[in-house]
Amino acid sequence: MSDPSRVRFPWHRSAVRVLTTVVATAASLVVISTVVYLASGEISGVDDAIFESVAGFTTTSLTVVDPEALPTWLLTWRALTQWLGGLGGLMLALVVVPAFGGQRRLSEVAEGRGRRAVLARTWSHNTQRVVLTYMGLTILVFASYYAAGMGVFDAATFGLTTASTGGFANYRDSFAHFDSAAIEWVGAGAMALAGVSVAALVWMVRGKVQALWRSTELKLYACLIIGSTVLVAAWTWTDTGGGADTIRESFFVVTSSISTTGFRVADWGYWVAAPQILLLLLIGVGSMAGSAGGGFRVLRVIEILGIVRRELVVQLHPRAVVPVRVSGAVASEASLTRVHNFQILWVLAAASGVFGIASLGGDLPTAVSGSISALATAGPGLGDLSGFADATVLAAPARGVLIALMFLGRLSIYPVVVVIGWGIGEVQRMRLRR
Repeated sequence: MSDPSRVRFPWHRSAVRVLTTVVATAASLVVISTVVYLASGEISGVDDAIFESVAGFTTTSLTVVDPEALPTWLLTWRALTQWLGGLGGLMLALVVVPAFGGQRRLSEVAEGRGRRAVLARTWSHNTQRVVLTYMGLTILVFASYYAAGMGVFDAATFGLTTASTGGFANYRDSFAHFDSAAIEWVGAGAMALAGVSVAALVWMVRGKVQALWRSTELKLYACLIIGSTVLVAAWTWTDTGGGADTIRESFFVVTSSISTTGFRVADWGYWVAAPQILLLLLIGVGSMAGSAGGGFRVLRVIEILGIVRRELVVQLHPRAVVPVRVSGAVASEASLTRVHNFQILWVLAAASGVFGIASLGGDLPTAVSGSISALATAGPGLGDLSGFADATVLAAPARGVLIALMFLGRLSIYPVVVVIGWGIGEVQRMRLRR
């Protein structure tokens, strides 16, 4: 008689093999990058080399090195790791996972009036469209930086780390090094664009204004940026001198936060509490689904709010049928269940990070902000992590917690959880066979 486990879950076994390959590939890239850093002689500690590698491929701006002390070729390598990490995140979310039914669609921006409009009809065309869009955005950002006054090398490396929402900079003080209003405006706009979904970028190129206008996610993303910029500017107007400089600085920190890029022009960790909390919330919410950014995602926030609204209505009217709509389309119960499960996993991961960092000597602001920021693959935080993304202020064990959170955040938690769950199940089956 055949083993029931071999015929009962054929899809699960196939998906697990693919997701195991994804996790193993990510780990292998970290190992390769670690060897590069150690071989360069610029980083002597294995733990520091691992941290820098994980921060690179997870597109997190946290660092343990002084970028101004690194040679040009190593700065290029750092930027490339983030660019490859951003591309890998897009491929995982938009090509690999949907191929196994684990994600309902590329992004709700590609839907309207109950009719789905996909990026491409085949897997290969979908892959090609994602890669070309990502490369096009990178080239556009590079050209914009160069036109704003950056040198060729800085424009190229900052272009790579902006399009990927990575945040690695060639200077200790990030964008503040340039002291240029034009470069800061370009950087802020580029980060806002990098947090937009690939589907929306495609519609922008095609001039599909109506499709963009129907996107609830894109409208909320834009409203969050505009509204948060106004609030941050109002709260910091007196302290920062007011005027155009305050508006530009506020717009920059808001887009850096919501896109989870992590570039800085000011140390907002020393501002008053209100903008600090707002920026930390933006980091947690993160970018649009289907973008290179991280965080919980704007689309999931919309669906969670829809679920809450439905539950409140049902409490008052038990027989009411209240569908959750996103951009005019009804979200399936399966997708809402996945969002709810992801919410639980995300909160558990962040809470575990807070407990871990606090247990290893971090204060509460550092533990809370560091965990949320690392899981969102952003980088900046409060407490000891305020400043310009220097992670050396934490002890090595606490940085180990950040490594785990960054890895989980870049892989969207699910692949890692699936692989771990599969491994535990295999161990249990082996014990039963004995």
